[in-house]
Amino acid sequence: MAEESIEAWLKGRQRFGVRPGLERMQKLLEELHHPEQGLQFLHIAGTNGKGSVAAMLTSLLMANPTHLVGTFTSPSFDGYRGRFTLQKQPVDEKNFFRLAQRVRTACERVDGDDPLTEFEVLTGMALLYFAEQQVSHVVWETGLGGRYDSTNVVNPLVTCITNVGMDHVEILGPTLRHIAYDKAGIIKSNVPIVTAAQDVAYRVIEAIAQQQTAPLIRVGRDVAAILEKMELLGQRLFYRGLHCDIGGIFLPLHGAHQVENAAVALAMLESIGLLPDAHALREAMSRVLWPMRFEVLQWQNRTFILDGAHNPEGAAASLKTMLAWLARCGRENVEWTLVLGILSDKEIDRMIDILVPDAANVIVTAPQTSRAFAKEHLADKIRERYPSKSVEVAISIPAAMQRAVNLGEFALVCGSLYTVHEARHAIFN
Repeated sequence: MAEESIEAWLKGRQRFGVRPGLERMQKLLEELHHPEQGLQFLHIAGTNGKGSVAAMLTSLLMANPTHLVGTFTSPSFDGYRGRFTLQKQPVDEKNFFRLAQRVRTACERVDGDDPLTEFEVLTGMALLYFAEQQVSHVVWETGLGGRYDSTNVVNPLVTCITNVGMDHVEILGPTLRHIAYDKAGIIKSNVPIVTAAQDVAYRVIEAIAQQQTAPLIRVGRDVAAILEKMELLGQRLFYRGLHCDIGGIFLPLHGAHQVENAAVALAMLESIGLLPDAHALREAMSRVLWPMRFEVLQWQNRTFILDGAHNPEGAAASLKTMLAWLARCGRENVEWTLVLGILSDKEIDRMIDILVPDAANVIVTAPQTSRAFAKEHLADKIRERYPSKSVEVAISIPAAMQRAVNLGEFALVCGSLYTVHEARHAIFN
């Protein structure tokens, strides 16, 4: 079948939306003869930081030359093929379309009145690919929540819940307790669970871990990563582990939240005996790359900071990281421009209140997705809440970037990974 037809079929699955539940995936895996069986998974859930932890785990596991590491993340902006990688390399086109055809054939047998969603199809394709390639370990990121997420059909070596914040409340529930309960659905009997969650969310996770007799490792109590030194290109950390202490770890990612994410990733590997030796660990962490997470880029003699922060907790971390970074550069009093584009299902008012007050100028735009919040309405919200703030509306993200060039030396682009992806594309093209 033509590749264009396969891609159209995949995109057509978007119309089935997000429908939590495991029955469809279980039917698909049975039809595919259970490719997940025999694979070793490191399962990641959480509101923020999942992708960063996945990137760290992948790099750390690859430090062992005998390991062949598969990674499944969501979303990817390198097209469908970027969703699942082998040794950090996207699946090649030939294998991708072959896998899609095989899953399409299976879907024809199992869809019935409850067809699989786009994400479920991609999850099945990833499992097939990893099984065929005989990977040694799979870094396995949830799509949304945990309990009823399509990734929750595996028996992992270790799990983590990075943190819990208010996101996707229309699906996961209206409170932190509801959201934590959903994410804690990935906790399995006698399987270590690592978390940096706090307060009520931590108590929910703790209770479920006890029910499952799952060893619980809490960041800040049982393990910790401590900032040793901030640097312009990243930061140096000290890891206080369960059974070891390692200093001088350079991480080329910025922000206190990445220090916490590092503790989660390192504790996951230590808990299952896969932590590299100190030298290999330092080398692996220094090679961690995670674009669009406080990514500092130069364009047209201006500095742009791209951060995919898309909820209040992420926005607060992004702003805190940027202000600390500017201070390290000796520019703590510099005026900066905010380029903002948000999706309509986010806590928009809270994000505005976090990001807008410190910005000298605000440029409002919208990414090219049906989920985007209308830029004119976003501008109206900001003007209503901050009438003295300079607010402009840009017709597109490239236009917003060009306008930011004219307004000053520094700009923060955030609000959505979709926004940041388009901004990054504008810079590199």
